[in-house]
Order: sequence, then structure tokens, then C-alpha cells
Amino acid sequence: MVRKQPVELHITLDRFLQASLLVMLASGYLAVAFSGELDLAALVLGAAALIARLLHLSGLVRIAIPGAWVNAATLLYLCFVPVDYFFLSRDFTRTTVHMVIFVAAAKLLTASTGRDSVLLGVVAFLELLAASILSTNVTFLLLLIPFLCASLAALASSEIRRSLRGREVVRAGTASIGRRLGLLTALSGAAILLLTGALFFVLPRTAHAALDRLMPISQRVSGFASEVTLGQPGAIARSSLPVLHARFDEQLPPSGLHWRGTALAEFDGWKWYNSPVAGESLRVNGSLVQLVSDDQRRRPGRRMNYEVILNGNSEYLFLAGLGENLRIGVDRLVRDSSGGVRLPFAQSEGLRYAVYSFAEPGGVLDEAPPHELSAGERSRYLSLPLLDARIPQLARAISDSGRGDAARAQAIEHYLRTRFNYSLDSASSAAADPLSDFLFVSRAGHCEYFASAMAVMLRELSIPSRVATGFLGGTPNPLTQWLVVRASDAHAWVEAWIPGQGWTLFDPTPSAAESGATAGLLAKLNMYLDAAGTLWQEWVVGYDLDRQLTLAFRVDQSRRQGVPWLVRTFRRVLALRWSGAFSPGRTSPGQASALVAALSVALLGALLFRRRIAAGFSRVARIRRRGGSSAAIHEAARLYRAMLAALRKRGIVKPPFQTAGEFCAALPASDASLLVAEFTLRYEQLRFGRNGEVTANLEDLLHKIEALPR
Repeated sequence: MVRKQPVELHITLDRFLQASLLVMLASGYLAVAFSGELDLAALVLGAAALIARLLHLSGLVRIAIPGAWVNAATLLYLCFVPVDYFFLSRDFTRTTVHMVIFVAAAKLLTASTGRDSVLLGVVAFLELLAASILSTNVTFLLLLIPFLCASLAALASSEIRRSLRGREVVRAGTASIGRRLGLLTALSGAAILLLTGALFFVLPRTAHAALDRLMPISQRVSGFASEVTLGQPGAIARSSLPVLHARFDEQLPPSGLHWRGTALAEFDGWKWYNSPVAGESLRVNGSLVQLVSDDQRRRPGRRMNYEVILNGNSEYLFLAGLGENLRIGVDRLVRDSSGGVRLPFAQSEGLRYAVYSFAEPGGVLDEAPPHELSAGERSRYLSLPLLDARIPQLARAISDSGRGDAARAQAIEHYLRTRFNYSLDSASSAAADPLSDFLFVSRAGHCEYFASAMAVMLRELSIPSRVATGFLGGTPNPLTQWLVVRASDAHAWVEAWIPGQGWTLFDPTPSAAESGATAGLLAKLNMYLDAAGTLWQEWVVGYDLDRQLTLAFRVDQSRRQGVPWLVRTFRRVLALRWSGAFSPGRTSPGQASALVAALSVALLGALLFRRRIAAGFSRVARIRRRGGSSAAIHEAARLYRAMLAALRKRGIVKPPFQTAGEFCAALPASDASLLVAEFTLRYEQLRFGRNGEVTANLEDLLHKIEALPR
């Protein structure tokens, strides 16, 4: 029945459109929120507006804000923008994001017209655009998917609303239009994601480097600091946030690696720090940097080659062992007075570099032969504030049996590791002298206390020393083969100057300081999440021309080697099958792999010959339906189309305006016309009379028509 467009259809489309816009705005808001660039006020305002809009659309709450109020609030906010830029945010990007959040909140609370809906869509797009600049996290991809689907839904529903104006529609089916639009949107979104994914692996991310130059640096790597104050860093040791990922050429990296950022030389009784001094500029040839002399590069010993991805913002690079060569995509590097390698400015998340390091056991961190310390350097690394008189007495008592600086340093290291306890909840921060309280009262603390105590006692014995900061160890992820170093791995240790060796590493913190991995389901979930984040950094954020060429080479190599390998594997599976090797309890891992390969070959064959297989199943299904009381209408239509195709090959074409009976009557007398007349009669019996018994007759007639000469 045809009538004027019903009101229910417009209501359904409007609700679908508003729900789609709400999903778009929520996706954009969450993408910006997860970037960490929103302050508390913006977070609360955006969340409150989204919740209020959701309650309004669901009918639980009716929101009606006068337009005069919104105009007044907008004028006040425009006056607030300069204050936000010059005194609060002090950054153009943050100020713009605050403005977008305010506009989104205002329109969410007052939107009622079609123009408001368009503006909400634009605001949602601006939110997602801001998130693409501010965020390099995998959550951006997860939120991009619902944004794309909701965008398609909003465009489809708005286009249907526009096309229905002043027209007549069929009333039937209006109740399910939302479900059908949702299904269409999901399918379209999946197709777009597949297409963009294919294009993504062809086109490298060349704009990422330009965005890095424009992004403001707001935070440093969690768990690492360029100065240490006793009593403060313990809380970060509980954080499981990944701060860097490392991949080694070897299958498993060495255990207990010290990822060195820098070393601190000056101590005032509470804090270790370095006075600001100009560092040594390192020359970058292309993307390669030589960090040591040629004599050190010729030094015999064990080396390791690894790649690092930083997951936070830091100006320091973290190196394991004595770095000899460095490959990094920057223009300039600086080496500070303590040997730390840093950039002139902090880099955004996702910085990548590769290192070739000297990693001979023994903790030696200096070149061979080591240079001698100057008088100024010795004075710097021996300077001490006024301390408790018991500290030098303890240092001498511990090291009396030692011979030489190395033996005395090892004695102090052993004493602290075996006589003291590791604790994150040390009460020493409340003491007037935290170091004295640690050594003589609490006898428990975290790594900064152990490193500070050893460095101070070494200086009391006239052994130059400093406190190094960075990370210790890490946890291998078997899914990605990357070593994951978390904020909980933040660590401090000691570097002492030993004659004949140079700067040498000592770690007085007990082994309990190493953070254990969380067991159970949560650990597995973290492993999968970390794997997703690593792949995102490696193949999305860090996807450049080099990785594009590597991917193309691997695909071509797989293409060349894949087919012969599959043939050999299939033959091996057949041999094992007929020899009885695949019996329960006798299947080896290699045989299981061969079986999986054979199943893959079978699946590939099924995909290649899917049409013939489907036709066979259809024929079997038709045979089973012959004895039934009724036949499906589409079966009659399928057989009639097959008959027309057979006639078309013989030069007989049915005009589209003729019915089946008219076409049969218009044919000249011949053997073909007789067969077509009988086929048409049986077809009408099946199509309109629902007589399933004639299906076999139709198939026989179809075979006779297909056997006619062309």
C-alpha cells in the first residue's frame, strides 16, 4: 500500500542519526582523552556533555537550555581563550583542543536542527583530527573503527532523510530500517577498513616526521629522571606502563641488562643531580653515529646488536653495554659530562634507534685503554656534603679486608646486598638525614638508597663514584620477541672509577628489587595488549620506506618459496599418512606442522574451487528436495534463467518485456520451440502452482535444451 511518508520513518531515521553522531563524538573525545593531553576540567566537561546527551536521547531526561545562555557562555569563553593560551595551556594545540571540547559540549546540550547535526559531525571530526596529532597509542586505532562506522551511519541516514522530503514511500518495513541501516553501515565500515589497510601497507607514513616537529613535549619517560631525590621515586616502581621495547639479533637477550640513561655526580645530602654544563656534540653521518674511538672498536670481546623503541617522551637514549655505533634518524646528538647520550630536545613517543654495543662481562663501561681522570673530574666525583660521622667509619670497617679499589668496591656491594632489605615503603623520607637513617635505623629502602649509600662510602674511601639511572632487565614477550621494559624496572646503580679499568658498574641493590611478572590471566592479557601496541608502533607509527621495502621483499620471498614448500610438505604428509605415523601419541611437532600445512593446502583448494563445490552441494540439495511437498520459488527462477542462458548460446534471446508464455508463443516451430513450450509449462506449474514434483522434469528438459546444436 502506497501513502504519504509516515511519521514513524522520520522519527526512526532521526534517532538513528543522533545516535550515530553521539558515537562519533564519544569516539573522538575518548581518542583525545587517551592521548593524555586533556586536563581535568576538559575531561569532566566532555564526559558530562556526552552523558547528558545520552540521557536526553534515551528519553530519561529532557534538556532545554535557552539559546541566550549558550550565546553568553560562548562570548565568555572567547574572552577566556587568550587567558588559556598565555597563562594556562601555553600551547596552541592544547588551546585549540580546549575550544573544540567546549564547542562539542555546547552543541551536544542544545542541538535540535539539521544544521546543528552537521556542526556536531564537524566537531567530532576535529576531535579525531586532534587525537591523530596528539596520540601515537594503539587505542587511537581501536576508537577509529567505531568513528568510521558511525560516520557512515550518519551520512546514510541523513541522505535518506533528505531524499524522502516531498516523496511517497512504502510504509511496510519502516520499523526495521534502523537495523538494516546498522547492518549496511557495519559492512561498509569493514570494507573501508580493508581497503585503507591495503593502501596503508603500500603508502609509507611520510607525514609522521613532520607531525613530530609540531607536537609539544609534555612529559618524559615514566620512571626515569635526570635527578634523584631520596624518598620520592619508590611509587613509580609499582607502575606496569611499558617505557621501551628492545629487540636483539640473538634469540634471547642477556639477563639483567642495565639500560643506562645518564649518571649523576653531585650530592647535597638529599638529592643527586648534575649542574648544567655544555655537552659534547656528536657528529651524525647520515643516520650513523660513532660513540667510541677506533681502538675500542678493534677491542676483542663480545658484542650485541639491538633495536629500541621508546614509548614515552625523553631526551635521553637508553643504552645497554658500552655503545659503539648508533643508528638514529635525527640531525644532532649530545653527550653529557657523565657519558649519557641525549638529543638537544625531547622526542615524542615512538623514537627508534639501533645500537651496536660492547658487552663483555665484568661491568666495564669505559673504553680500552681508559683515559685518566683530570684533577677537576676527581674533585667532582669525590665531593661530599657534611655527613654523619658513622658513615666513613662503616665504609672503612667494611673494606678493611679489601685489596685495591676494585676489591673494596666489591666488599661494599656485597655488604649492602646481603645485610639490607629491599622495600618500596621505606620511612626514610621523613628522617632529617635519610641516608643515615637507611644505614643505621631502617636498613631497608629502594634502589636509590642502596646506590646512594655505596657511592657515598666509596667517596669516603677516595674512590671516584657516581649514581647511574635508567632501567634494569625487562620481560620478553614471546608473541613479538621484543623485550618489554616497564616503569617498574626503573633502577639506580653505581659506577666507580677503578684504575686500569675506568668506569665500572656495581649494583648493590638486592635481587628482590627485580619486579616479578604478574601471573595468571592478567599477565596474558598484558602480554597481548603489549604485542598489539608494539605492532602499532612498528608497522603504523614507525612505518617508513625502509619497512615498506622490507615487507615487499618478504612477500616476494614467500611467494617464491611458498609453492614448492607446500608441495614438499603435502608429499611428506601423504607418506606419513600411509605409513601410519600419525597415530595417537606418536605425532611429533614436525609432523603436526606438516599436518597443519596439509590442511592449509586443502583450505586453499576449497577456496579456489568454491564455485564447483557450491554447485555440487546445490545439486545434492535439489535431489533431496524432489520428494517434498513444495519447492522454493527461487528454484524455479534459477532453472528458467539457466534455460534462457542455454538458448542465448544458440542465438535465441528473450526480450525483457515478454512474459514466459509470450516468449514461448513467439518462437518459430522447431525442436527447440517444442522443448521450450514443455519447459515453460512445467516452470509455471512449479513457479505458481508450487508443485515440487516437476523439478526433476525441468532438469531433464534443461539438459535436452543444452544438448541442442548451436
